[in-house]
Amino acid sequence: MPERKTSMKNKFPSESGQAIIMIALAVVALVALTALAVDGGNVYAERRRAQNAADTTVLDAALAKVRGQNMYTEGLARAASNHYVDSDPAAGQSTPEVNVEIYNPPISGPYTGHAEYVQAIITAKVPTYFGRVIGITEVTNKVEAVARAKPPVFNPMFFGNAIVGLSPNECKAIVYQGNANTTVTGGGIYVNSNCSGGGNQAAFFNNSSSAQLTAPCLQAVGAIQYEPGAINIPTGCIITGAPPLPPPVYPNPTCSGSAVQNGNILSPGNFSGTFPPAGVTQLEPGVYCVDGNFRLNATDVLNGSEVIIRVSGDVRWSGGATINLSAPTSGPFEGLLLFLPEGNTNEVEINGNSGSTFTGTILAPSASVTINGTGGVTGLNSQVIGYTVNLSGTSNTTINYNAGQNYQAPENPAVQLVQ
Repeated sequence: MPERKTSMKNKFPSESGQAIIMIALAVVALVALTALAVDGGNVYAERRRAQNAADTTVLDAALAKVRGQNMYTEGLARAASNHYVDSDPAAGQSTPEVNVEIYNPPISGPYTGHAEYVQAIITAKVPTYFGRVIGITEVTNKVEAVARAKPPVFNPMFFGNAIVGLSPNECKAIVYQGNANTTVTGGGIYVNSNCSGGGNQAAFFNNSSSAQLTAPCLQAVGAIQYEPGAINIPTGCIITGAPPLPPPVYPNPTCSGSAVQNGNILSPGNFSGTFPPAGVTQLEPGVYCVDGNFRLNATDVLNGSEVIIRVSGDVRWSGGATINLSAPTSGPFEGLLLFLPEGNTNEVEINGNSGSTFTGTILAPSASVTINGTGGVTGLNSQVIGYTVNLSGTSNTTINYNAGQNYQAPENPAVQLVQ
């Protein structure tokens, strides 16, 4: 009987078909994975782009808030610049592709209800390329960001000290001498100079007869020298080695137009020459920008409330003059009376008397300031700030500092991304 032979090819007739099916399935799986990678990568990239847009949107909105601008308008404009234009269903877009929301305070998350924080939410629909095969035509991305909008804070200049000498290294940056008492209330004395050693000192206090300087506190970066009985300050509040004062933010009052004289009355504005002009006894409220010297001589009279006087020259007021000046009680320069901008090294000499009153900050950061009591000065309701300060005179002087009546410097607003 002949031997029967069986071909291996015919032994497993279904294997080739199975392989084709497996390859087809593998191709489908590979295509699906590729589609998932492409669509997923696109969604992830769009999410990162949306998050970056939300971050910049909320920062712009927060900055607008601290500047007093419209945070919603600014935020939406920034989102639009990043190609996230808020859709408007009312304009015929019933299914918006992009929705940009800005909230103050935030409506969700750890900062909910906190008025200092701003929240931006961007919702965007991302189309798919391969997901459409299985019915997924788009994926929704929703991202958010939160920023803190810290408003400017107004604090007394130089920690609320009534008398401040700003020179960083001048010896005898603050001096008291004479035969009359000087009393400082409401704030202490701060000497920013580091002068010390070799017989030199940042502050020097000497007296004649039984005269005294009375103050709640005296601090100096450098050394302090005083004669016995010259000062009446609690021992525990006479401090050397104090920290140098941080650089301040100085005000910048400006003028528009020219000051106009009408009889004995002067309106605010720019003025060139010796101030005030002859015959003026009354200043109307406002800012006076003086390109020249500010001089008041014996028998002169000058009154003005709600005024700021900015001077490019020197200031000399006679003890025989009658002066009643007060700073604004509201506005960005509230409490600022006399201002010599930084860089003006001309002298300020105030000779007061019992018939004069000054209310508001005397700010002359680059100038030498001298306060002479010539007739029992009690109406100096000021913070006195100079490069150096000299207190002297023949009659008692009282400097009353009240933070509410003097200029308070703003700390810059801060904007910070927190989420």
